[in-house]
Amino acid sequence: MKLTSRRTVLSSVAAAAVGLPLISDLAGTSSTAAAATAAEFPSNTALYSSTAYQEGTHWMRRFRTHPRTELFDNVSAASDPVRSTAIIAPHGGGIEAGTSELCLTLAGYSRVGAGTDPVAEPGVPQRDYWMFEGLASSSALHVTSTHCDDPAALAVCGNNLYAVSLHGFAPDDDALAKRILIGGRDQRLIRNLAWAFDKHGLDSGLGVTVVVAGVDAELNGDDPTNIVNRTRTGAGAQLEISTELRRAMFGDFSGAAARRATAGAGAAAPFWNGFVGAVREAMDKHERGLDSL
Repeated sequence: MKLTSRRTVLSSVAAAAVGLPLISDLAGTSSTAAAATAAEFPSNTALYSSTAYQEGTHWMRRFRTHPRTELFDNVSAASDPVRSTAIIAPHGGGIEAGTSELCLTLAGYSRVGAGTDPVAEPGVPQRDYWMFEGLASSSALHVTSTHCDDPAALAVCGNNLYAVSLHGFAPDDDALAKRILIGGRDQRLIRNLAWAFDKHGLDSGLGVTVVVAGVDAELNGDDPTNIVNRTRTGAGAQLEISTELRRAMFGDFSGAAARRATAGAGAAAPFWNGFVGAVREAMDKHERGLDSL
């Protein structure tokens, strides 16, 4: 008799709740992180100690935390939970392009280049964020999320109940596919994200395939040491976004400045607005203790 783990059941429930496919143990091996195969450093500490790659020249870190009292903005009642979802992009900049811009936007800040202080967007809730950015397109700067030991990243995630991480991946079976792979340990947040992507028409209206990762699927993000799961609840949600979907969110995907200027411009608007709107609504729902199930 084959035993089924509780996590397998929960992943199946998350997918079934909104009619999404579930990546099985076998199917999950068909995708790889955009830069993982060339990862060079075993930890952020090792990278930061390197003489070959220097902060400010080859890479940057950006983060922001808020006193908990500030996080009551836009919450309807004092009895509601504070906005306590961190947004992180462990491989931003030129490593997994587009994740930096998404990170700042989802955190409620202006999209500005590395070295410039982002400005809070009016009328949008602000959340804590952290991102590591390659200032050039170098996969050698990729540190696997389970090996992330950046002190600021640990503080940002550890100061929040929940977290959402943004990643890029390349589907091995179809390089042109527009896909979102939802993983992590927070099954309720996974369900809320899957529900929100469906509500905002990413799959039915825009042809984006949204998939919930199975328990043993590659890139499922459920390792407890994954930085997105280092929250106060010990769980978060990981969003793997295919290269072609990230490309579709920008009018010009060629470089950081071009991406900042053209996020959601023209034909990119439905993809950008749909993704951002869905993640924001899922986080709002989750922070209020609601479940799409």
